Amino acid sequence: MHELITSQASRNNKRRSFFMSAIQELIAQLNQTTEAEAREKLSGQIISLIRSQDTVWAAFCPATKHYFIAKDEKQLTAYLFSEQEYYQAFADSMRKKHIILDAAENQQEQRLFLFAELYRCGVTQVVVDNDQNHASVPLSQLVAIPDYSTLPLVQRPVLNPAVTGKIICFMQDIQFRRADGNAELEVFQEIYHSPFLMPIIPKTDTTPEQPGIYHLPDGQQFLMIFTDLLSLKKLNPEEYRQARIVRFGDFQKFLQENAEIPGIIINPGSGAPMLLDRQLLEIAEKFATGAVDQIEVRSLNEDKGKTIVTKPEVWPQDLVNQMTVVLENETSVKTAYLRAIRRDEDIRPHYLIVIDWEPETAKETKQGVQRRISEASLPYARGLELEFISYHHEIGKEWAGSSEPFYQKKQDIPESTEISGKSEKKKGLFGFFRK
Repeated sequence: MHELITSQASRNNKRRSFFMSAIQELIAQLNQTTEAEAREKLSGQIISLIRSQDTVWAAFCPATKHYFIAKDEKQLTAYLFSEQEYYQAFADSMRKKHIILDAAENQQEQRLFLFAELYRCGVTQVVVDNDQNHASVPLSQLVAIPDYSTLPLVQRPVLNPAVTGKIICFMQDIQFRRADGNAELEVFQEIYHSPFLMPIIPKTDTTPEQPGIYHLPDGQQFLMIFTDLLSLKKLNPEEYRQARIVRFGDFQKFLQENAEIPGIIINPGSGAPMLLDRQLLEIAEKFATGAVDQIEVRSLNEDKGKTIVTKPEVWPQDLVNQMTVVLENETSVKTAYLRAIRRDEDIRPHYLIVIDWEPETAKETKQGVQRRISEASLPYARGLELEFISYHHEIGKEWAGSSEPFYQKKQDIPESTEISGKSEKKKGLFGFFRK
């Protein structure tokens, strides 16, 4: 019996190796061929093998819990690999750029679901075996793209691949510190022109219709909307049995009628939710309607101009809770402070985390801690970028200012202290009780 299993595994490995070698051979031939008819034939064979190969590996971004998407000549691009070592070479090269990825293994029977998810997330192009002999394949050649143009508007399903993809890309860029104001405004424009789904509790004889409200851990409430039905189902709000199609004007009207709601949250429950307050919605409307003279657009990478560091205008308790959970498992951090930093070129501020490290903490250890904080905190950062600086940097102590640390290693916290005859208040498990 053991010999039979071993023999079967050997045959499977040989078959898989054949397919992988075949893809690489075909890609190499394609890259060396200029004649149009021959290239079309080779491309067809590559596409057939991508569809039928036993296993492929897709680049996956754990920070957003979506497949990794990059912009390649304005196309949203996903990356597939016919051999795991090809993925690993790609992941290693991206790690040098401080972009951390995982490999998502996809079996042949799940291939169409993979392509459908890539379409939902705005992908228009797939690169196969990047950094090796590689090929770029339009997603439309791998899977039939649905066409609802013949249906009346009211009968068309809400599918927003363009806005979903741009949101995911933008949240990726925030996580990896590559976002800029221009990318943000691109997202705003898509949001302004796209339809969304808003879950509702239908009205009854005694109660009016109630829209979906998302409750943050710090008590704030936001109107929740979704780019498509699958994103809505991921949250699975059982109390909302129906959904309504809404547009930008509907958001604005709701916020005008409900002053206590500060904004909207797009795709809560996903790995990359996006939160927009009233000010950002106003910027989105101005940009999308052509009032660009009222908006100054600069790259966030232009490190020039005045820098202002203050306490966050609204204390993000949910974000602090997530960072605290991470830091409680890190022995290299003594204390950590949360500030808001804004430069002249920023559309909105970033969160600044000032960390006081234990002496002689290695650079690699610091980078690992910062990465783990970022990965855990992205869904709670409300679309803002996280920046890190050491407390002992030449300006780190100055930027921490006189603020209290939101985290302090337990052994560094005295049991009790007396200040002017009064006991200092303890912070509690998650920092709910502060001075």
